[in-house]
Amino acid sequence: MKKFLSAASLIIVIIHLQSCDFSKRIDTSAAVKEMKMRQVKRILPQDITNKADTWGQEIQALIENPKNQISLDSIAKKFQVKIQSGDAENLKKLHKDKKILETLDALAYSQSLQQDIPPSIQKNSQGDSLYYLFIDKKSKVVLVGFSKSQIILNIDKPFIK
Repeated sequence: MKKFLSAASLIIVIIHLQSCDFSKRIDTSAAVKEMKMRQVKRILPQDITNKADTWGQEIQALIENPKNQISLDSIAKKFQVKIQSGDAENLKKLHKDKKILETLDALAYSQSLQQDIPPSIQKNSQGDSLYYLFIDKKSKVVLVGFSKSQIILNIDKPFIK
């Protein structure tokens, strides 16, 4: 009886192993890469701010490059942003947003005291746009406006289907 049970067990194991098709195994490393690529990414507010800062620095470098022959409009189209340049008082006339007006007031005051003003990132009151502000070599305020939705689309562009 024991021989019969062990023989039956052996036959069941052999049948089970034959039913497994090892030729169709999945490459797990490739599967893991594919899953990571298709994974839904969480974009934090800090990621958006960092991207706006990075793009702002690129735009600032283009604008301040003495060899640059590209107009502000061309740069704005290339990066899909809004660029405004001029005195802080003139830029205040173009904006109605309270936060941006306060920032421009502060910039005008700092310029009147001839202080060194580093570039900064500001949000508008609604929070749907970010502005990269800097003072160019001609002492004009340059305001680069980024739409949050545009930043999100370009943060991880290769993975967005």
